[in-house]
Amino acid sequence: MLESIQVSNFRLFQHLEVGRLNRVNLVVGKNNAGKSAFLEAVELYASNASPTVLFNLVKSRQETWVSEAQPQSQNFTGNSVRHLFFRHKLPQVGEQGILLGEVFSDTKLHIGVAAYQNKNDDEGTIRKIRVPGVQLGLFDEDLSNVEVFLVAEEGEKTRRLFRLDRDVRDTRRISSRMLYERQDEFKYPWQSVPTENMPNRRLAALWDLIGLTDLGSEIISALGLIDNRVSGVSFVEDISNGRSDDGRIPLIRIEGIDEPLPLKSMGDGMTRLFHIIVALVSAQNGLLLIDEFENGLHWSVQPKVWNIVFQLSEKLNVQVFATTHSRDCIEGFDSAWNKYPDLGAFFRLDVKDGLIRATEYTSETLTDAIDMDVEVR
Repeated sequence: MLESIQVSNFRLFQHLEVGRLNRVNLVVGKNNAGKSAFLEAVELYASNASPTVLFNLVKSRQETWVSEAQPQSQNFTGNSVRHLFFRHKLPQVGEQGILLGEVFSDTKLHIGVAAYQNKNDDEGTIRKIRVPGVQLGLFDEDLSNVEVFLVAEEGEKTRRLFRLDRDVRDTRRISSRMLYERQDEFKYPWQSVPTENMPNRRLAALWDLIGLTDLGSEIISALGLIDNRVSGVSFVEDISNGRSDDGRIPLIRIEGIDEPLPLKSMGDGMTRLFHIIVALVSAQNGLLLIDEFENGLHWSVQPKVWNIVFQLSEKLNVQVFATTHSRDCIEGFDSAWNKYPDLGAFFRLDVKDGLIRATEYTSETLTDAIDMDVEVR
């Protein structure tokens, strides 16, 4: 479990430190304060700078776009991965890039740019030799005789992630080559629930692994928060619009109704709750990232959902990171945190002097701020 985190030169964060994390962590802040970017940073660290995750992060924000009116750059500095770096600019070769890790750890994960040349060794074997950045100078020099890579460094270990100069014209190659990365190379297993929920394909795959286990009954029980008549869940293929990769949909069994009903027919709250709890139990011994926790959940049910999140995260050894815009969601979190005082952490992201900083709260200061009607979002 992460006990703290430092994020430098990533997205909006020139340098951010959160000194205290816990089992269940809620992140708040105004628009464009970096809440979603913080979740991205945690995911990137958990994945150990996975090339697939790097690609998916820029793709999810449509930062891989190409227009006929705006031809794609043929220089590696135009690679779409630049958007992950502070101010949307790749560092120079050899300069500090993205830093991720625990605040008090001497070893951080560094993601930067490095140049290599192919040279023959004494036995005639061609090897890639790293070229110091000072020999290359600025990006605008002629780099035609070298290969430029995005690299991940931690301690004495360096990994070449992918070539920036070659993949700049077709970033999709990155994803297609890295589809089957070994999970034992990740720092933590993780699951994520985006604002719009997970695709049906992914949700169905997770349910297939847990639906017939004891964890499946935990999910059915959680759905009872919204409707206590739910007694079962199953996924079936929907061919009404032809076959597709995302064609399996969840159906639920309701006591007293003869036919199964689509989960979505039960409303946004039931759907959101199902996604959160399925992801939570699937993240056992890892991390769960939830963007805009409250989406679709009525204010009255949120304290109960937070109670389940606190309980299951402790039981299944899951560390939860969630964001919210909602004061009702914060109050529900605070209520659950007071019941489990050793499990929660809460912090707000603010822009101060042009930089984003984290303000950390204790359970007592958060409760006091809510009681005094102080704005904490």
